[in-house]
Amino acid sequence: MTPIHFYKTEELLPIAKGLFKEEKEHILTLCPNALVEHVGATSVPGSLTVGDLDIQIRVTKQDFHSTCEKLKSLYHENHPHLWTNELALFHKKDHSEMPMSIMVTVMDTKFDEFYKTRDLLRKDKGMLEKYNSLKSQFEGKSLEEYKKAKREFFGPNGQNRLLDSQK
Repeated sequence: MTPIHFYKTEELLPIAKGLFKEEKEHILTLCPNALVEHVGATSVPGSLTVGDLDIQIRVTKQDFHSTCEKLKSLYHENHPHLWTNELALFHKKDHSEMPMSIMVTVMDTKFDEFYKTRDLLRKDKGMLEKYNSLKSQFEGKSLEEYKKAKREFFGPNGQNRLLDSQK
């Protein structure tokens, strides 16, 4: 087990912003109709992060499969057993500056939630404090334990927290 460590987003923000800008340009060269979003903790000021860059690529249903095929030239397939006709996962864990996770989602489906979670955490400081508190509890523990707690915190496809925010 490799122990997990969290960083303050502000420590990594210059690297994350620069890397996101570069990746967005590469993605849009291949997939000009995509919406490319910087999501995850490095996109939320004041958050704790494991030190990776998360990118959501939002596409139409018609562009989904061709987008995934094109992205295989830039990234490694990630968890192909979780792929659906509306969600695909890629990664570039071996990037020299910062590991990356890439989520391709069909717009307006149940998987199209990563940017919504980002916006919620940016807007709701209480929610961000709860999420940072959860992360702090897993400092030095396994990544798998943290990921399980994170899934429980947000619920399937982030629905628990997003629904709470609409009440």
